Amino acid sequence: MSAEPTPIKINPSPLLGPDDPVPFDVLNLHGSSPLVLVCDHAGLNVPSSLDGLGLPESAWSRHISHDIGAREVTTMLSEDFDAVAILHNYSRLVIDCNRPLGHPESIIHVSDGQDVPGNQSCTPAQAALRENALFWPYHQTISSIIGNRWRANGSPPVLFSVHSFTPRYGAEIRPWDAGVLYNKDPRFAEPLLAYLRDEGLNVGDNQPYSGLESAYSVDIHGGAPGIAHVVIEINQDQIADHNGQRAWADRLGGALTSILKREEIHRVQRF
Repeated sequence: MSAEPTPIKINPSPLLGPDDPVPFDVLNLHGSSPLVLVCDHAGLNVPSSLDGLGLPESAWSRHISHDIGAREVTTMLSEDFDAVAILHNYSRLVIDCNRPLGHPESIIHVSDGQDVPGNQSCTPAQAALRENALFWPYHQTISSIIGNRWRANGSPPVLFSVHSFTPRYGAEIRPWDAGVLYNKDPRFAEPLLAYLRDEGLNVGDNQPYSGLESAYSVDIHGGAPGIAHVVIEINQDQIADHNGQRAWADRLGGALTSILKREEIHRVQRF
């Protein structure tokens, strides 16, 4: 088991300079687990050509730029389960890979009260550069990994998407320790909710976000092909340091170990 990224061939892009990071990392590409982990908001990089989107330095330590702690928790789960993980390296403020293209939050103008100057005059041609460099390669790689594993193993993999949320959004106070997001497929969500609540946690059922509205990645890669999938949203204050990240990875590991034993998780079913 290794957390070292596997190099993935990416076509050159006029958006990214020679010193810019690759769009995403793939960990444990050949891992043995049926689990496929994705982390849409793992990074806070910005292409050098976009000059930090005109944002103040303080913006990059906030939830608006990335999901705090989510990358580390995903990496720990990848190591613990010998599971493949795909982690996006660029800030959601450049383009949000968990929103459909054209959605108002795909290339957002204002995020939790913070103006994003570099997005407010983004033309369709400039948006297409971001899509072709950062959005499509990420999603095409997820599709390819899922398809190759399905073909090789003869059974569908299981998709688990890791996010974090801020407990304070504007004037809204969010009291949850975590949230479980899903749309129509309850196979993964219901036992995960039950497990975490049995741990004594305050867990939101499609809270603080609804999987009916904002779960593009699992809808496309899980719901469309009929494989079991779910999104976990963790309170970012609880995974802001290594100890919290390790505690949540262990907690989720216990849940996943139990859930992966369920037969219904490992078959195609559309709802």
